[in-house]
Amino acid sequence: MEIELFTYDCIGCGRCVEYCPRGVLRIVENGMCCFVNVANADLCTGCRRCEKACPTKAIHVNKPDYNFFRRKRI
Repeated sequence: MEIELFTYDCIGCGRCVEYCPRGVLRIVENGMCCFVNVANADLCTGCRRCEKACPTKAIHVNKPDYNFFRRKRI
């Protein structure tokens, strides 16, 4: 899975971390603000719970198109 984070839109509420069943995300504090970061992308199943939970739409999960490799080339 590819996880896009829009950190400027993130308000650091932690809802995405709370809703992720696999522990993929974490909240990072840099001394001035809090924002989401990917802790372990390999654990992501693409359920998009984090994306749906985010009130500012600061996360987007891109699922790979597995059918792309099965399509016939003309």
